[in-house]
Formats: sequence, C-alpha cells, structure tokens
Amino acid sequence: MNALADASLARLDAADSTGADAPRPDVLFLLNNLGFGGSERKIVRLSNRLKDDGVNVRLACLNGPYALESGIRRDLRLTKLERRGKFSLRTVLRLREILRAEQPPTVIAVNLYQALYVVAAAVLLSYRPRTVALVNTSTFRGSSLLKRFYQWVLSRCDHVVHGSQAQRDFWFRRGSRAWENSSVIYNGVDADHFEHTGSFEASRRLRESFGLRPESLLIGTVGMCRPEKNQDVLLGTLKRLRVARVDAHLVIAGDGPLRAQLERRAQELEIADRVHFAGAVEDVRPVLGSLDIFVLPSIAVESFSNAALEAMAMGRPVILSDIGGAREMIGDGVEGYVVATSELDARLPALIAALYADRRKRVQMGLAARDRAVNHFSVPAMVAGYRGLLSRGDVE
Repeated sequence: MNALADASLARLDAADSTGADAPRPDVLFLLNNLGFGGSERKIVRLSNRLKDDGVNVRLACLNGPYALESGIRRDLRLTKLERRGKFSLRTVLRLREILRAEQPPTVIAVNLYQALYVVAAAVLLSYRPRTVALVNTSTFRGSSLLKRFYQWVLSRCDHVVHGSQAQRDFWFRRGSRAWENSSVIYNGVDADHFEHTGSFEASRRLRESFGLRPESLLIGTVGMCRPEKNQDVLLGTLKRLRVARVDAHLVIAGDGPLRAQLERRAQELEIADRVHFAGAVEDVRPVLGSLDIFVLPSIAVESFSNAALEAMAMGRPVILSDIGGAREMIGDGVEGYVVATSELDARLPALIAALYADRRKRVQMGLAARDRAVNHFSVPAMVAGYRGLLSRGDVE
C-alpha cells in the first residue's frame, strides 16, 4: 500500500494546485464534477460567496466535465482528480494526500458517492478533519440495500446536511443519534441574478424562435434528460393539451442519455413542432423568463430543486412532483401545485389547462413564488447556514 501511495503522490501535478506555500484551506468541497447541474451550480455560488466573506475555500472534483469552472473565482483553488473507473483507489490516495498536506479542518462531500471517497480518504490520517456530507438524494429506485449502505457511509461522517426536512426524515429516524448529528440548510437562490426584467429581451427572442404567438402558453422544465427526471410525462401532457385545443408548447433545457428517446417520442405523438429541446445551457435565465409555467415532474433524486427556486425567483408559477422538500418549498395552490408522482399523468393536463385559461391566477402565483423565493430561500441565508456549520461545528 505504501508503494502504491508513493507512486500516486509522485504523480500529483499542476492540476492538483496543492502548492506547499498556499495558505491552509478552511474547508475543502469534494464534488463529482462541474457540469451544468443544480448541485454543481450551488457549490460554485456558495464557494464564491464564502470566499468573498474571507473563508479560504478549496475545491476538488473526482472527474469532468468542468463546464462551470469559468464561474469559479480565480483565487479559488481547484484540483481535478481525474478519476478512472467506478471506484478508484488511486483517487482515494490522491485525495488523502491533499488532506494530509493541507489539513483543512472541514471536508465536505457533495452527495453520497463523494462521501464514500471522503470517508475512505480520512481513515488513519494523522490529523482528523471534520467530515460533512451534503445529501441531495431523497428517494431510491431499486434495492433498499443501496440506501442501507449509504446510511452506513453517512454514519461515518461527523455531520450530514440535508436539503429539506422531508429528506432528513427519509434518511434517519427522527430523534436517533444520526438524526441529531444532521441538519437542514435550504438551497438559496440569487434573486437579483434571477430577475425577469434582466432577461426580458432574450426571453422574447427565444419565444419568437420557437414560433409562439403572444397568447401561446409555454411550459418548461430544466434538468438532465434522465429517467428520474420523468420528462416523458410532459410530452403526454402536451399531447392531451393539444387535443383539448390549448395553444401550448414545451421546452426542455438539458441534455443527457434520454434526449434522443424523448425526441422520438415527440415525433410519435405528432407534437414535435411544439417541443423544443434547448440542450445544456449555461445561463438558464432566458429559458426560465420565456416560460408561463415551470414543471418539475421528477420521480426520484430531487431534494430541494435549484431549478424550481430559480423559476420562482423569476416570477413563474411552479408545478412540482411531491418528492423531497417540494411541500416545504411552496404552498399547494399558492405559489403553484404539488402533485403526487402517481397522479402526474392524470392531473398535469387539467392543472395546466386551468392556468392557461386564467392568466390572472398565473400572474398571482408567479408573484407569490418570487416573494417566497426572495424572503425564505435567499443565498445570504444559505451562506449563513454554511458559515455556522464551519465556525461552530453546527448550524442554527
């Protein structure tokens, strides 16, 4: 093992940015990648804000893509571990060496798989970092053995941060030791950045490019084209709206393994001229600003959707599937609607058709959504939560 470790350390190159003369980091965040995902955007935003506040933040990624790297402050150090394979012992050793050399007092794993690497790397270190896991998963599709395995991994961390109270209760029995060693920090949205008037012209041009009339209804979602995002239900919803003579279009912002399948499905349903695939977009504001209604029909994974918060901040009513912290994010019937996953097929067309017919209600819900995002889920509140975690070893 020592020979393998020595060989791994010898390969630490410029991409590691460990720098012997660099100041000791206050915290190291370990991410899977820096792709266009909600969690990744959140950590970039959080890291920049913490750095602004004088916290010496260090980032490390298991592997690419690194699409969001350009958004990181230039004085914020990033290590690209370039993991190969499913679980890489070499990557564990590289991470372990960074911890040994720089000794950050707190190491934060951004989601479950990264927690496994942090727990493995921290074993038998000469110093003991405080290990924290940020959990973004509220449901598991498949074997409960995987959940139990990660419950064991999380039990090896000093603290676990959940994105919602519902998620906290999903993972740990209320009142248990694991539950007591966890907390909730809600995601925060930059209400100044996600503000409709700033992207009004770009949104107007986008609607025109889709061939929408001024009175047309545009439904949209943001997320990777993956099974858990359940975007196929939106295609079926659009088909039924068209049969009901609702002048509706759908935009899906995101890429992924199911995109081609979704495109074929739109062709089969004869709605391809009404479905617009925007692909992965770095700036989602023009897309969100072009919408009349934001829908997130996910059936797994979601904890406290950043995409939904951003749509709310831009004054859009939201329809969310009832998973994770959806009911903590909005009041059903106030800022939008919360729909059980088993009822999405049946309820979405009727809810959207009713909002199409009642523009005043759409506007009222959108205004309420922005008000809730601004006053309850701000970036300053989120940053304060993490500052408390770092400075006092817990959150308020």
